[in-house]
Order: sequence, then structure tokens, then C-alpha cells
Amino acid sequence: MEQRCFKIHLVQWRVIAGQLEHNLARADELVESINTDEDDLILLPEMFSTGFYYADLGKMADLSTQTVEWMSTLAGSRSVAVAGSLPEHSDDGVANTLVMMDRMGRRTGSYVKVHLFPLTGEVSAFHPGDSTSVISWNETCVGLMICFDLRFPELARKICLEESRIILVSAQWPEKRINHFIDLVRLRAMENQLFVAATNSCGDDGSGLVLGGNSLVAGPMGEVIGRMDNGEGVLSVSIELGEVERVRREFPVLSLRR
Repeated sequence: MEQRCFKIHLVQWRVIAGQLEHNLARADELVESINTDEDDLILLPEMFSTGFYYADLGKMADLSTQTVEWMSTLAGSRSVAVAGSLPEHSDDGVANTLVMMDRMGRRTGSYVKVHLFPLTGEVSAFHPGDSTSVISWNETCVGLMICFDLRFPELARKICLEESRIILVSAQWPEKRINHFIDLVRLRAMENQLFVAATNSCGDDGSGLVLGGNSLVAGPMGEVIGRMDNGEGVLSVSIELGEVERVRREFPVLSLRR
């Protein structure tokens, strides 16, 4: 079997609610420190450009065009894929949308968050999605999820059954439940025997919510391949896709489903 190895760069920083220029500038500073190869992937946190600025969510969604252009420029200038969640207008309201750009800077796919978190007001502020999203990166099926989605194993399983080998997660997971975040990333990888890469933000978002960082990548046996602490920075992890097939062959859990 041909062994294909790719690198994913998880960029973690303190996303300040309502401060688009600040957030993109800080992302630029961190991305500048990454040595990328063609066909790598850069994964950004949930609502990375604006945070959850409920005071004027409509205005934040108006800025999505600027954010997507920034993502396109980053992807095209480095010949890498870029993925991250942002607020976008839809026919039914504002959607929390994970957008993915290919290495040419073209929007290659997106996913609207299905499971909205009620305790912080998402349910009344956003319109939920109603479907999974699996797209192609380096001829590999990649599924998209956002933060609270991690608590729903059936979503990850559906993505798995759509032939995904990797799940990308953008998150703003609070510090007080950060152990849940780490465990759920490992569990979703373990039970579906694939890779899960999850990027979180960190620090106080300006509204009093403290995010827990600890962005990580888990492998198909649930092992942690790389994990950050709760500070700003970049985690770069190489993944060998052949590991998915090897694990599924040697420990054939999925093939025994009934």
C-alpha cells in the first residue's frame, strides 16, 4: 500500500470577540512562523475572525467576505489548504460555517454547524445545519465538524461511513471542560478508526469566557499524536494515511458492525 504522509498545522490563539482586524493580524503572525510544504493544511479555531460577538452578529457575518478573501490569499500564497469556522449569512439566518479552501485559494467545501450549544445562546443566534460535509483534500475524504458536534458520536460515525479518513474540528471549547474536549477527540478517532484534528482557541475572549486551548491530533487507535498547552502557538503534526487502513485491517472493529 502506498504510504501518503501529510502535515496539518493547528493554529491556536486568543480570539477576541468582535475584533476582526486584531484576530486576522494575530493569525498572520502565527502562520508566519510555520514552515509549510505544498499540500499541507492549516486548521483554524471556531469563529476565528470575529468570535461569538452576539452584540452585532449580523455585522460580523457581513465581514465574512473579507475573512474568506483572507483565507483564499493565505491558501494560494502558500499552496496549502486552509479551514476554519466563521459566521456567514444564509437564506435562513446567520450560520456558523466551517469553510475550507484548497491550495489554489478556491473554496472547495463548507459545513454548517448542526449541533448548536444552548448554554451560550447559539440556539437563538444561529441557524443550524442539517447535513454532514465530506470533501476531498489530497485525494482523501475529509469530514468537517464544529466544537459541540464532538459530543454526538452519530455525526462522526456518519462521516466515517462516507469514507472519511480524517475529521477536522474547529472549536471554542471552554477551559473548565477542557478534559472533555481532549477525551472526545480521542474517542471520535478511536471508535471510527481515523484521524481527528481539532483546533481550539485559548484565553479570555473579551466577554469573560475563558477558552482552554489544548488543540490536538488523535490517531486511529485514539492515541494523541500531538497536543498543545493552553497558550498561543502552532502545532504541526504529520499524519500517515496508511495507518487508517492498517489499523482497520489488524483490528477490524468497523467491519464487525451489525
